[in-house]
Amino acid sequence: MAKESSVGKKKKVRSKYSDPYTFDPIEKWEWKEYEGSKKVDPVEFITRYKDRLFFVGTDSQSYSKVGTCVFTSVIIAYNYDRELGTGHGATIIRYTDKRSIVPKEALSAKLTVETQRSIEICKMIEEQLIELSDDEHDYMQNLAGVSIDCNCDEVKGKSARYKDMLVGMVVAYGWKAFIKPDSFAASSVADNKC
Repeated sequence: MAKESSVGKKKKVRSKYSDPYTFDPIEKWEWKEYEGSKKVDPVEFITRYKDRLFFVGTDSQSYSKVGTCVFTSVIIAYNYDRELGTGHGATIIRYTDKRSIVPKEALSAKLTVETQRSIEICKMIEEQLIELSDDEHDYMQNLAGVSIDCNCDEVKGKSARYKDMLVGMVVAYGWKAFIKPDSFAASSVADNKC
């Protein structure tokens, strides 16, 4: 009986990380400054910047050699002046989570998990802004929405097929959904830390 050759066979990499389609409850997430490793309490962050405009986004990147998928979520507190209609500068915090790899064929599942993570963050922000609001200040207007790392046109990327589903997930909560080219929180800011 001839032995099988292992030449040319790809070794399957097993990840030590959890199922990529689930994630820990948001209360357990360890948020950090965008640039650096200092821990940040997200409730204190939201309270401190309650007068700013909040954008939320999540992106992920798969690293097949190590069998890992890195998810990064961001909360951007954008310094926006409503009267002038312009803004300048932002303060950002991030949460990065490593999971087992998401197969390339599972693009819709990966995009759904990214969007679900962002929805959980928006729910936390909304809860805090409602708590901070009073008769004089309605801080809920400061929740800008969710950036989804999804193309608007199939010519530009396969993710466009899932656009309606992903946008529907966000608008069902009453929030605005931003897709490319307007999804900077996910496709640029979060992507930079994956």
